[in-house]
Amino acid sequence: MRGCVRALILVAGFLLPGAVPAQQLTTSVIDLSSHNEVTVDSRMRARHDVSLIIHRATIGLDIGNFSDSDFRFEERLAQAAAHGIGLGAYHVGTRTGSGAQQADDFLKVVKAACDRLPPASRRILLAVDWEPTSSDPDNYMSAAELGGFIRRAIARTGKPILVYSYENFLKERRGDIAERPGLWQLLGSQPLWIASLRTEGSGLLRDGSGPRLDGTPWRNFVLWQYTDGDRSASALLPQSRIDGKPIDRNAFNGNRAALDAFKRAHVWDCVYRAR
Repeated sequence: MRGCVRALILVAGFLLPGAVPAQQLTTSVIDLSSHNEVTVDSRMRARHDVSLIIHRATIGLDIGNFSDSDFRFEERLAQAAAHGIGLGAYHVGTRTGSGAQQADDFLKVVKAACDRLPPASRRILLAVDWEPTSSDPDNYMSAAELGGFIRRAIARTGKPILVYSYENFLKERRGDIAERPGLWQLLGSQPLWIASLRTEGSGLLRDGSGPRLDGTPWRNFVLWQYTDGDRSASALLPQSRIDGKPIDRNAFNGNRAALDAFKRAHVWDCVYRAR
């Protein structure tokens, strides 16, 4: 009975309990981009316990460059669907163009790939990556444009947007968030996908691991990227290597049934709600 209530709270308002033991986390979510040299096939589920892949789809504004979209996205989306693995797509926000423009470009790419899937597989979680790019520490979407991206994406899909960022960056940007009317509340209403490889204690989990979210709009996380395949924030959670290569692995804040419920409630069916 407690598990049913927990799942309902999760789906309705993202208010997850803070004191979660490691054994109640579900570590079957990985994220990929074209940088990852791995094969998406049946072994992902059978050998590596992967139930959801969130793949990079786009980067910044589409200005016609090859690098504006991830050339592996459509191919891997189809491969994941063929092997019964859940699907997700994320956009890397940059300083190019407005947040609303980037949201439109992102959804255009995701919809084009989604429309080529069998109808039953057209169910995709949507996320935005809010952090500096690896090549330029100043190249990230402003807080105001992040709000514009989220509002535009919600208006066009009817679904909330996972917000990915890392712990220190969120705390560095809290002043930018707070000074924008309504942005703190908007971000706090979206599910958080937090990256934290910090190994010292005082995190949200009972073993002391996990991210700290004080001073941010969120009370808790939905996904926690706890390892990049080489480093890990907790010895209690599995390492992540596929085909011998390090892979980002994420812990969902709940059991497998709660993860399945979250996916059912939050995936986009690739049909626009508004223009």
